[in-house]
Amino acid sequence: MADRQQPIIVSDFDGTVYRSDEPIRFYARQVAATLAGTEATRFLDVFERYLAEGVAAAEGTDDPAEAALLRAAEDGWGVVQALADGHRIDPDTVQRAFLASRVHMLDESCVLELVEPLIEQYAALRGEVRIVLATNSPAEGLAPLLARMGLAEAFDEVVPGAAKPVGLRRWMEAHLVDRPAELLFSIGDHYRNDIEPAAALGAATGYIDRFGRADGPATATGDRAEDLLPALTAWADRVTSRNAPSI
Repeated sequence: MADRQQPIIVSDFDGTVYRSDEPIRFYARQVAATLAGTEATRFLDVFERYLAEGVAAAEGTDDPAEAALLRAAEDGWGVVQALADGHRIDPDTVQRAFLASRVHMLDESCVLELVEPLIEQYAALRGEVRIVLATNSPAEGLAPLLARMGLAEAFDEVVPGAAKPVGLRRWMEAHLVDRPAELLFSIGDHYRNDIEPAAALGAATGYIDRFGRADGPATATGDRAEDLLPALTAWADRVTSRNAPSI
């Protein structure tokens, strides 16, 4: 049973614990394959431009509808979904492509770069802080994926199918009953899903803004997870026993 006195770090998965565009590229290729040749090429060109330039890619197109889609996409996964919507691709087809990308991640040929400094920080804090992985990814396949990445024992709790943002907000509320919100720190690269639910409760937040979206305020913001480690350390010092006065 969880220690309800422990502070909690709620960590996102994609783009936070690991960073790699290979799974997203696989997803994009699967979706684009349902389009005709020139449309598929255009789809992938716009997708790659977003990965390279982030939200600034919207300024590089003369298509107002495409620009709006690029501005709305909050991460690489989101830009595939947005472009699929723009091309009126059947949602079931897009979902199958997403699930196929998760299967692809289990293959050793799919390169996944762990954010080692963040994982090491989590390991150092465990015992004093409860480390929770919360992801919208389905439970099926997640355990073997974590095992493949060497993370099978890295978290005190794993919440798959978290239904962010609403589901995560409810999870946080349930775990903060009769406790100050400052005992929770949420870190992730998707503002609406990872940061907004925690910020609305008054919890601490770390926003990885790779794509330069500047979607809203956070306790700390950086291009990479490593940029947030000082803020995470300062929060942990403040809310754990390491900040207790010596006797």
